[in-house]
Amino acid sequence: MTGATQNQKPLRRAAYRLAAWQFALTCGVAAVAAAIGGVAAAQSALMGGGINIVAGLYQALRMFSGQAALQPERYMRAVYTSEAIKIALTVALFIVVIRVMRPQFAPLIVAYAATFVVYLVALGTGYPWMQNEFGEAKLPGPVTGRDGRDD
Repeated sequence: MTGATQNQKPLRRAAYRLAAWQFALTCGVAAVAAAIGGVAAAQSALMGGGINIVAGLYQALRMFSGQAALQPERYMRAVYTSEAIKIALTVALFIVVIRVMRPQFAPLIVAYAATFVVYLVALGTGYPWMQNEFGEAKLPGPVTGRDGRDD
């Protein structure tokens, strides 16, 4: 198993876990939307949350794939490229959903925005599921020890 694969495995797992929490929140928003506005509102909420989940998961998995994690320059290129594609994918999904599915706008946007809450909470807590025994974040790529030598 290469160093990139070893470093990427917990990051991929964290991306899937984040997406699962976002999906759970989306389902909660859809349940509230269903109680308030019926089935169409619930479907709209599921579409809104789904847009952010799909785009965010795409970005995370693209960033943590391949050998980019071993070289900082390639990793940063993967970050910027995946962010640009994520934005384009989000816009495209909104266009398709709005034109084809004709959702209710309020539940769509509320659920889309709600998925950011999960991300912000995870970011604010330092992604506890991605920390090592010292409380430091596990980042992709070569890591040096506290004394500056490669671990």
